[in-house]
Amino acid sequence: KSIEKLPILQIPEPVRLNDPALIYKPNYKLSNEKFIFQIGPKVISLASAPNYIGWRIFSEKIKETFSKIQKLDIIYRVSRLGIRYINFFKSDIFENMNLQVNMNNEPLKSRQTIVRIELPSSKFVNTLQIANNSQIDISGILENGSVIDIDTFLSENNENFFDEMDDLLEEGHQEEKKLFFNLLKREFWNTLNPEY
Repeated sequence: KSIEKLPILQIPEPVRLNDPALIYKPNYKLSNEKFIFQIGPKVISLASAPNYIGWRIFSEKIKETFSKIQKLDIIYRVSRLGIRYINFFKSDIFENMNLQVNMNNEPLKSRQTIVRIELPSSKFVNTLQIANNSQIDISGILENGSVIDIDTFLSENNENFFDEMDDLLEEGHQEEKKLFFNLLKREFWNTLNPEY
């Protein structure tokens, strides 16, 4: 286990608490071989890293962690719940997607393409970012490839969050998964051997 002060702590507290770009950034990171937990004055996050352990185990860890936080009785309202998946592919993902970027009715061919879209879906919003020819750090090694980054979130001042947490987590996860699999061509995602 390790505890790390994040670089944001070098910025004076009044600036951190009043800058909209910094207010929700974590100050500390705690990590072990399976999880990264980050915390700040207005944010709590839990990540499955460096390898994803699967939703069943991960969601149980989220619920366990948030239940412990609830018992501290220091949170009176949750303003945002986000479920984010960053998926990495070694190939150009645009060739295997049901999404096309066209110019003059022709598929756009470029050295690097980056797409960012916000898609509302039921009570959630999905921020979808797709990039090819990108570098990503995987366990300390820089890899080149494509990224599909989906942040499925719910933004509302929810005073009953902990009562609804289990259902909201499951709904958000299903929304994210539905978008991800709808993006990929069926013949491609069959090669990934998905588990449902």
